[in-house]
Amino acid sequence: MKTILLLALLFTITLFTSAPAPRSLAQQPGPPGEPTLAQLKEKDFTIKTLDGDSISLNSILGEGKPVLFDFWATWCGPCRVEIPHLKELHNKYGKDGLIVIGMNLESPDKDKQAVKDFVKQFGMEYQTVFAPGAIYRFLSGGAPASRIPCTLVFGADGSLVRRMVGYNPRISKDMLNRAVEKAIASGPEKGLSQ
Repeated sequence: MKTILLLALLFTITLFTSAPAPRSLAQQPGPPGEPTLAQLKEKDFTIKTLDGDSISLNSILGEGKPVLFDFWATWCGPCRVEIPHLKELHNKYGKDGLIVIGMNLESPDKDKQAVKDFVKQFGMEYQTVFAPGAIYRFLSGGAPASRIPCTLVFGADGSLVRRMVGYNPRISKDMLNRAVEKAIASGPEKGLSQ
């Protein structure tokens, strides 16, 4: 009975926290909580690599490419469930320009080796970095960085396509696939090649 209630709660949370962003975000700044990639780049956040180097987040975002951010932690059960799907998306859509970035919210000073071991164990071949909570708060409209996994998909045009909090393999997988396909389709090069 507890399992059924827990699944129902996860379904409800996922259902009500994953809404598509308005289409007009690419042309104008959105309200707090609905940022564009351009607004994120203006902040010029600093992140740490798994090796401990400080770099600009902008240096791994690229220009005119769809981006999937996934905020996660090693202790997060739903994050572990989502990782194989993120690997699948990275492998399938990387050739189409999709940039997948795992944004670990643990301490790069205290948890660096544990996170590196985790990334290796789970075969996370996509870019994984330590992200300060300020990036999460900026992308979530000020929410605390405790609601994970939190996955955001931005189109090649820079607009937010989808934000999802939590992960349910039966529901989230399809929503995330559609969001990534829409993000890739938003690129100018797609219109020319079709």
